[in-house]
Amino acid sequence: MDQNLSENDRTALYQEQRDRTPTPLKKKHLRQFDQEFALLTQSNPAMRVLEIGCGTGLFLRYLEARGYRDNVGMDIDEGLRPHLSDLQQSEIFLGDIFKRLGSGLDGRQFDRVVMFDTAEHIRLDKLVSMLKRIRTLMNPEGRLLLRVPNGCTPWGMDMFYSTFDHVTLLTPRRMNELAILAGYSCIGVYPQQPTHWKKRLRLQLAKAILPRILPFNPDVWTVNLLAVFAPGQDGGDSTE
Repeated sequence: MDQNLSENDRTALYQEQRDRTPTPLKKKHLRQFDQEFALLTQSNPAMRVLEIGCGTGLFLRYLEARGYRDNVGMDIDEGLRPHLSDLQQSEIFLGDIFKRLGSGLDGRQFDRVVMFDTAEHIRLDKLVSMLKRIRTLMNPEGRLLLRVPNGCTPWGMDMFYSTFDHVTLLTPRRMNELAILAGYSCIGVYPQQPTHWKKRLRLQLAKAILPRILPFNPDVWTVNLLAVFAPGQDGGDSTE
């Protein structure tokens, strides 16, 4: 993390290093998003979904495969358009996300908003501003889902500090604080559960051994953590 880099420099670095090769949607992705999205946020295909930081469209393809028909994807990278042309039930906006969110998106209200691997790329002050704008586009019973590197674990820290483009480090406690700053309630903070049995076994071994070595015991042990926010409610300590 380097606060001395300008936003333009960080954006250029991000786009230069970004892999724009689309990832084919596989059964493991269906299982992953069923667990991380549908289950955690109690979503169903009748809902309108907005993804901030849609990348090459893996999650949007999941939504379409599961029958979601009213989806919007947004990303700062205008070079992604050719890789998103196969999407049939998803409207795509590329470029200035803040400007697009400020336009109100034609008065649409969203039931679910998703930010996978995106919040860590945004300075805290801008992230809070973005979440406030998003809140104005959500239904009262809507949910915001975030996935970020877990600042409480060594491997999450390794992922975060692997690039200068990561500027906001988040932990379970900070997720609660972020929700309060942006006018949400943090419904829960969760581990990103591994889908492969070998990774699950390694995680269980780490949870059994590392507390004997480390001077702290994280609430969430996984590389990434997920958080679910609800708009306009009182915050609280909801780490799980």
